[in-house]
Formats: sequence, structure tokens, C-alpha cells
Amino acid sequence: KPDERRNVPERLHQLKDLEQAEVKWKDHVFKLWVMDTESKRMEGMMFLKDSDFKDDEGMIFVFDREEPRRFWMRNTLVELDIAYCRGDGTVLNGYTMKRLDETTDYSSRGAAKFVIELRAGTMKKLGITAGTRFLIPPGLKSQN
Repeated sequence: KPDERRNVPERLHQLKDLEQAEVKWKDHVFKLWVMDTESKRMEGMMFLKDSDFKDDEGMIFVFDREEPRRFWMRNTLVELDIAYCRGDGTVLNGYTMKRLDETTDYSSRGAAKFVIELRAGTMKKLGITAGTRFLIPPGLKSQN
């Protein structure tokens, strides 16, 4: 069936228009929207409500190379878990980020190529910590 997600007027990139990739950890499969352009990465989860995504959904931010990353929560209305990952999917570190928080330093501890955002509490519930390795599809590449 077609994706019935609500249109969010403030968003440039509607969820229904974004590609999703399956990212795995143990027996968990996450359906993550692929944020593979500068414009998509800048928008991220902005303006979304809790009801806009399910527990097994989130975003994967794809960069062209590993380097230190820093995210914030401008215009982000829901709390999120964030995992900074190396190119092989290994988690460097993570945080639970507070909604609308533009002041806390949510930086990577090391060089990250992928950044995964999930509903707040997911990483703790599943035991995802530094050293955990996500299975990321090999075809995911940054478009710019």
C-alpha cells in the first residue's frame, strides 16, 4: 500500500518521499530513512511528531567520509537516541538527545561516517552501546 504518512508543511523532504534502508542489529531490523544529501542531513527529524514514525523507524545520515560529527536538536520536537558509527557500522558513542536542545554538546567521540537516530530509549532498551555493530547495507553512499 502507498505510504500514508501525514504531510508536514514545514518539511522540505517528506517521509513518504525518502528512501528507506534496512539496518540490522542482532535480530532487530530498523527501517531507516536515508539522509544522503546535505539538504536531507540538515533537515533530519525536524518538525516530526512521535506519531510520525514507529519504534523500528528512524534515520541514517550518510556522509562521504569518516570525520568528527556534531548534531543538535533545532526544530526537533521529539527526544531521540543518536548513535555515531564508523564506516563498518561500529558505534563510537551515543546519546539520548532532548527535544529542541541547541546547547548540549552531542558530538561524536571519533570519526563517524554514519549517524543513526532512533526513538528515545531504544538504544538503552536493546543494549546498543559503544562497540555495538550495526549491519548497514553496503550500497549506502552520500549523494553530496
